[in-house]
Amino acid sequence: MRKGRTIGVTVLIFLCVIITWVYLEFILPVRTVCDEDLRYPAYQGDYRSRKKILDASHKILSHRIGNYYAAFIAINDFGNKDSIPYLISALKRLHQKPYNEMSDNLFYIIHCSNCLWKITGMEFKGDYEAWENWWEQTGKHLPFDEEKGQLVLPEGTK
Repeated sequence: MRKGRTIGVTVLIFLCVIITWVYLEFILPVRTVCDEDLRYPAYQGDYRSRKKILDASHKILSHRIGNYYAAFIAINDFGNKDSIPYLISALKRLHQKPYNEMSDNLFYIIHCSNCLWKITGMEFKGDYEAWENWWEQTGKHLPFDEEKGQLVLPEGTK
């Protein structure tokens, strides 16, 4: 009887750990990004609120599943240079889905590409390989203008 009880307790603890992990990795970041109490001060220029929203957005985009739409909206509003690798990774993952799911992803690919364009000023559209190459060779070395919310590109670059 005691062995059965031990297995039951172990299973219960395991389930609690899994549920906690799911909450911290998937649910909490989305709630943070969508929290009106954070978004309003962030729009007013509160750095801590913006950072909290961006960190949660980056966490969402670092997973294969999640509310990418909420993350894209937040990054479109508050994104910075740190957001670019997360956006490129998300764009790559979106392209790697099977063909029958691509039509569902087209909306997300367009939204992700628009976020990248807004932050970088570059137009590679949904071509994640071009984005990766540009980021590794040029983009990560460019300064970021916090006031404009965009990378400072050399003259004549587009």
